[in-house]
Amino acid sequence: MALHLLQSQFMQKVETKEWFKCWFDSPYYELLYKDRDQAEADLFINNLVKFLQPKPGSFMLDLACGKGRHAISLGKSGFNVTGLDISQKNIHAAEKYTAKNLSFYIHDMRKPYMANYYDYVFNLFTSIGYFENERENDAVFTNVHHALKPDGVFILDFVNVHKAAQCLSHYDEKETEGIKFQVSKKIENGFLVKDIHVIDGAKQFHFEEKVHMFTEPLLKQTLERHGLQVVNIFGDYNLNAFNLEQSDRFILISKKK
Repeated sequence: MALHLLQSQFMQKVETKEWFKCWFDSPYYELLYKDRDQAEADLFINNLVKFLQPKPGSFMLDLACGKGRHAISLGKSGFNVTGLDISQKNIHAAEKYTAKNLSFYIHDMRKPYMANYYDYVFNLFTSIGYFENERENDAVFTNVHHALKPDGVFILDFVNVHKAAQCLSHYDEKETEGIKFQVSKKIENGFLVKDIHVIDGAKQFHFEEKVHMFTEPLLKQTLERHGLQVVNIFGDYNLNAFNLEQSDRFILISKKK
């Protein structure tokens, strides 16, 4: 089959699937974010564990766990950890780290999973707000609330969209292992959209990341509307204080009411 026909069929597949199902299963996703390694995850998790002081053997859920780097770190700390992700490719990669206290499953976070079971639920590295309508986004928060035990804790790590919006004219081009990435950002219909153009030799592909413009106040309101009371907020993985203009992240710690 001619190369241009193969590319045309792939592009049609990309455009008709929900963006995250295609992008997260792509080998290019891993290449673009290869600097997001296990050492970074270990640093963040170690800081969270020191702050949260979970009881030994606590039950924890890593929701939208990707290839499981945060879940792996929690498991190494001795907690009972479940990692869930919609990507079959990611879960198969994570499963090689399965242990007595660490397991991984394919699951769409729009659907319920367990009830009153977990002491802690983690949703890290901007892994929420992917969906086109409010009902689907709300379903995720509802499912988090249901999964937590009474007084359970939800840790939500999201990009600081206020700061990100100031950099929308920013254009980035990088090359990794011979693959070129051209990345630009825009705001469109209430979403922060990252356009990703991939040049792999003679092949070219287009992907996007698209997340709801959850500001810090909006996220607080959304959490509280779903029975989750915000108790702490941080601005980076070292758990420094949140600064609207300077922080790259906002990390919200909330407790089930």
